[in-house]
Amino acid sequence: MVYPSGSRAAFIDRKPTVVAMCHPEWRGIRRVTHALGLPVVEVSNLDAAAGELHGAITEAEVELVVVNGYPPGTAVFAERVAGSTKVRVLMHSSMTQHGFEPREAEVISAIADGIHRGFIDALGFTKRGQAEAMTALGVPSAYVPAPTTRLDPVPPTDLGPGRHVGVFAEATWRKNVTAQVGAAALLGATAHLTLAPDVSYLPGPPIVVTHGLLDRAAFLEVMASVDLNLGVSLYEAFPVLPQESYWLGVPCLISRTSSLFEGDHVLERLSIVDRFDDPSAIAERGAALLETADAEGIVDRARAWMLSWNERTADQRARFFEP
Repeated sequence: MVYPSGSRAAFIDRKPTVVAMCHPEWRGIRRVTHALGLPVVEVSNLDAAAGELHGAITEAEVELVVVNGYPPGTAVFAERVAGSTKVRVLMHSSMTQHGFEPREAEVISAIADGIHRGFIDALGFTKRGQAEAMTALGVPSAYVPAPTTRLDPVPPTDLGPGRHVGVFAEATWRKNVTAQVGAAALLGATAHLTLAPDVSYLPGPPIVVTHGLLDRAAFLEVMASVDLNLGVSLYEAFPVLPQESYWLGVPCLISRTSSLFEGDHVLERLSIVDRFDDPSAIAERGAALLETADAEGIVDRARAWMLSWNERTADQRARFFEP
């Protein structure tokens, strides 16, 4: 368990009114959680840590805990602190997971039960459509737009001749990895992955290069060194990877799974792929983005949108974080 002030004692002395929690290994959700601007406690199992956390939160006089995602033991922890500290849950998931991944549907059911029984105060979604749909289905949910996190530039390295494309999502069906690798091949590019999907027909270098899990600095260096990043997935937290790509100066494609670039007709036209499951559609949009990115000032435009987004959505986040 990691306390935001480095130690339990320093956390208690700080006496934060509102605290966010996240699982340290859920990388996308972790990045979004830290972007919220709240003190963050990282814990992988709230059941095992419930006693210690309850004591620390009580001593620190914390009024509200915002749990991001639903780490194991969230219900146990929420029941334990009920009566002294409010617990709200902020979900970053997509309903496309429900029914395919049983745990995802069970999580929402567990949160709804917690709200009904009074030990979970509220449910929020970082995706507007998810919040609206869950409310219509009888589980009142708030839309809590996630903020972006600004990154400092990272000097690119030479990856060799030819075009290079990053496909750095985890190899699950929701992340659409294989279709994006196919799109990179159609672009005549080397596809750079951290982890390759379990597909035996994928070739090795120079068509597909698998880097393995990298530390943060090495990962950002590779991401900053490609010509184009792909984040055309069914689900990603906010999404994080496309934000990071644009902060690093590399254009990135996304699908319509979040509000990223919402309302900017140029960014929507050039960065969003409607047919996210079609490698040729991804490749066509990728080629168009690469061809026009400089002329359209796409990187600077995306950065300006992200900074503006943080300002425009601050009040909505503040309402959910108000004890």
